[in-house]
Amino acid sequence: MIKIKHFNVLLVDDEYFLRQSLKRHFENFGTTYHIAGEASNGEEALQILRKENIHILITDIRMPVMDGLELVQHVHELFPDVLTVILTGYADFEYAQQAIRYDVRDYLLKPVKPDDLENMLLRLQTELHRTYELPDDSELSAHGAKDYVDQAIAYIQQHYSEEIDMSRIAESMGFSSAYLTKLFNRYAGQSPLKYLTELRIRKAQELLKNTDYPISTVGEMVGYPDQFYFSKTFRKSTGQNPSAYRKQQMLP
Repeated sequence: MIKIKHFNVLLVDDEYFLRQSLKRHFENFGTTYHIAGEASNGEEALQILRKENIHILITDIRMPVMDGLELVQHVHELFPDVLTVILTGYADFEYAQQAIRYDVRDYLLKPVKPDDLENMLLRLQTELHRTYELPDDSELSAHGAKDYVDQAIAYIQQHYSEEIDMSRIAESMGFSSAYLTKLFNRYAGQSPLKYLTELRIRKAQELLKNTDYPISTVGEMVGYPDQFYFSKTFRKSTGQNPSAYRKQQMLP
């Protein structure tokens, strides 16, 4: 079994905005997949395939210079371990069927729906996991895992007043957000989101007690620009809304 951090994906389509849309969809899947390259035609794609260790190729059919059918034929001959997927519209569906003889694993209809992409990737994962192994608990020592959690905590403490994307933190460490949450629960005793919420509420309590900033300003200062959401979260955590908490602190 070959151990890798993630599955490398190559996107091939001459429509720039379609590639960007696909990339945004992939970002929602955490760090299981990594967009290792983009190309606007088959020739560019082959150049990337010669340099990068690609696991999944997703390609359009109609492209200039070298179209998708010619590309998958070359991939079938030169890079047989790469799993290929065809992007197609209804008008090109017959071409997609022709590609089956080049061992194309699947196809996606344009415009690509996130659910269709996710389901296709789950099917490919089953095949990829026969050869590759992604990070799991067995790959990290207890000391190493705690170091990652400590790094995440340090980042949260420094940036709690900003919008924090936990999946970005996980990605910077080479993990999926689900795996980071698993480590966090094990070594911090709670999820990253709960840790962040508790930290923000503690900071808000300090500000409410020691300053006369408006409630909305306090919320913004601890990462909640929406005053209604801030008050709701504060009340859920403390049993009081921010105004009641402040008044209670002012009592002799």
